[in-house]
Amino acid sequence: MIHLARILCPTDYSATSDNAVRYAVEFARKVGAHVRFLHILSAGTLPEKTVDASQPASVEPEEDDSLPENFSRLLMAEKKKGLDADFRILKGEAPKVIAEQAHSWGADLIIMGSHGRTGLQRLMMGSVAEEVFRSSDIPVLLVKKQAAAKITVE
Repeated sequence: MIHLARILCPTDYSATSDNAVRYAVEFARKVGAHVRFLHILSAGTLPEKTVDASQPASVEPEEDDSLPENFSRLLMAEKKKGLDADFRILKGEAPKVIAEQAHSWGADLIIMGSHGRTGLQRLMMGSVAEEVFRSSDIPVLLVKKQAAAKITVE
């Protein structure tokens, strides 16, 4: 039997990533899982209140001015509706940080956008998504920008 208790959802706030966030929210609701949203900053862009990957700590949306307003509003609204979720901002190379978080947190599933904000896109999927997909030892659900969130889990 497949048991999904922890869903990791990396986000870069792109339109594709926003769609993956919607999938993670709905998926978590349907299976009763906790979802961890993760935003990764590259070295040199780290705000002082953000933490290093070696010292992870939760960041509540109302505590962090760097969260886009629409993401912060969505997360707070979903938490008020009972979504079990947290949000972290870490620094480092995105594929490595995602893998480290998935492993250390014990994620059962990664839900992420197929393409993010980064420059050149590959033919099939973005380079971060591709690297996470290829290297992950847990299931990875890649969500396209145009995918409609119609999730039915029984």
